[in-house]
Amino acid sequence: MKQRFLWTGLGVAVLAAAVAISTVVLVKSNASALPKSIREQVTSTLIVPQGKAVTLDRASATYDSQLKVLVYRVNAYGAQVTISEQPTPDSFIDVPQVFDKIANGMQEYAKFDTDIGTVHLGRPTQIDHKQTAIMNSKGTLLFASAERDLSQDQWRQLFANMVTIK
Repeated sequence: MKQRFLWTGLGVAVLAAAVAISTVVLVKSNASALPKSIREQVTSTLIVPQGKAVTLDRASATYDSQLKVLVYRVNAYGAQVTISEQPTPDSFIDVPQVFDKIANGMQEYAKFDTDIGTVHLGRPTQIDHKQTAIMNSKGTLLFASAERDLSQDQWRQLFANMVTIK
């Protein structure tokens, strides 16, 4: 009986180690989807896709060091989604209601929680009511807009396949 308990414990430990190693390799490989020259310049937390459902177009990645804005495209559910990330503006930190005002101003029609933060969906008049997602998470302000409309479930899945990396 003791020997069986020992083998079970050892099996659980090996399984836990395998999961930990897989997670590190997966997260590291997704961060490396962005060119190293860009990753080294970004000052805020990176939010990048993980897994196979959402793929990052490495060649599309650009970083404006003056504005501190990272822009890249991902392919998700048959659509190209442009994502821009920047450090959360100080005004969002000092007065949290500023972010809520931005979300409401983009004609917000839905919001949902993910492991990395709350995503707000809207159709801003400033960009011809194009479907847009906004999230303020872990010191990064993220905007995403798709070339064509995605369902709310597709937006949920897109952000469920995103991770934060610093």
